Amino acid sequence: MLHLIQVQRLGSKMTFLDDFGADCEKNARVETIQLVLGGKDTYLGNRTALRGESSDLESDIGYLLGGESRLDMNLEAVHTGKKTNSRMDAAGVLSGKAVKIFRGTIDFQKGCAGSVGNEKEDVLLLDDTIVNQTIPLILCNEEDVEGNHGASIGELDEKTLFYLMSRGFTKEAAEKMIARARLDAVAGQIKEPSIREKTLKYLEERQ
Repeated sequence: MLHLIQVQRLGSKMTFLDDFGADCEKNARVETIQLVLGGKDTYLGNRTALRGESSDLESDIGYLLGGESRLDMNLEAVHTGKKTNSRMDAAGVLSGKAVKIFRGTIDFQKGCAGSVGNEKEDVLLLDDTIVNQTIPLILCNEEDVEGNHGASIGELDEKTLFYLMSRGFTKEAAEKMIARARLDAVAGQIKEPSIREKTLKYLEERQ
């Protein structure tokens, strides 16, 4: 099993480029957790070839973008082996004039019978000056497969915001609490205790 943890906390003028690839044999498993918490321009690529039977991909991305920062993601799971599984999830918060593009591709190729692929994104928009693009894609050249994709894109729920403000929170504090919960959910999946605690502490201090 390969377990990749990446926490990006670069300065506001920095550009970050990362391209990750994996070629999975029988029963192989790849787990990736990536958090984008800094930088001006971030470009993430992830292509995993699930060639071996019962190989598996689990990919989670969390992001917090503000100002004029930009995040461009291109994730691809290529199913060629039988009974392979992939899950690609992204969740984040956008504010200011941030630009975000999510491209997620599940490619079921001939011979991958019994395979399952899932992808989704959950985006919280805090300003109306944001540019957000979510582009999920499923390609299929095999009959006995299951592919699912979905996206939840929206602003803060007014009822939840009103409830928190009625309990003494300011609008700004309530927004930060709801935004933080999304990132904590991703950071909490980090299995290495020291990295997990440092990341959660960083999020608390930043908020």
